[in-house]
Amino acid sequence: MVQEVIAKTKLISFEDITKTYQLDTQKVHALRGVTFDIGKGDFIAIAGPSGSGKSTLLNLLTLIDTPTKGRIRYNNVDVDTLSDNEKTLFRNKQIGIVFQSYNLIPVLNAMENVAFALQVQSVSTAESLDRAAQMLKEVGLGTHLRHRPSNLSGGQKQRVAIARALVTNPSIVIADEPTAALDTKTGMEILDLMKELNEHKRTTFVFSTHDVRIINSVDHVIQIEDGRLIN
Repeated sequence: MVQEVIAKTKLISFEDITKTYQLDTQKVHALRGVTFDIGKGDFIAIAGPSGSGKSTLLNLLTLIDTPTKGRIRYNNVDVDTLSDNEKTLFRNKQIGIVFQSYNLIPVLNAMENVAFALQVQSVSTAESLDRAAQMLKEVGLGTHLRHRPSNLSGGQKQRVAIARALVTNPSIVIADEPTAALDTKTGMEILDLMKELNEHKRTTFVFSTHDVRIINSVDHVIQIEDGRLIN
């Protein structure tokens, strides 16, 4: 019973979200009255065709963009009322992001890339490197701490990116097409790793994806089309 209550703890709320862009003289309605909740420990995919509003939804989830109308709440914080600087600080502490293209710093080794996420929060170098090393061990890269990105495979780079997203202990990890650049075997290994982290650490994962393997593995799919939820 306790587990059931915890699983339903609300982490994020999108309340009647509309996003409109002005493109020259034309208004583009990217999102139209979108409402949904994400709970603590959820394992969710956002799916939809190109132009459906999926990228806009991702930008709002990562606080890169703001809605034209509606309210977004993270852990009961009305994030739309935060200043740009407050949003940056909030994102750094609460949101881990896994990019499709990894976004690793070429001149830094794996441990330094992961530690960088902590150093921007003013965590000391020694503590940052120690926590980075531990997180890399947890994602199966304990023997690759000093390898630079150029000496890592695609799957290993994605593991570094996952470790970097997790090392700050965020409330949620948002992954943009995390398996798109990987072969089938490596993609499944990465998906299994994230599922394991979700189950054992109760880390909340939200994927933006076209990958059927991810869609078939998540607990719930937020399906979007023409800026509206269709499920």
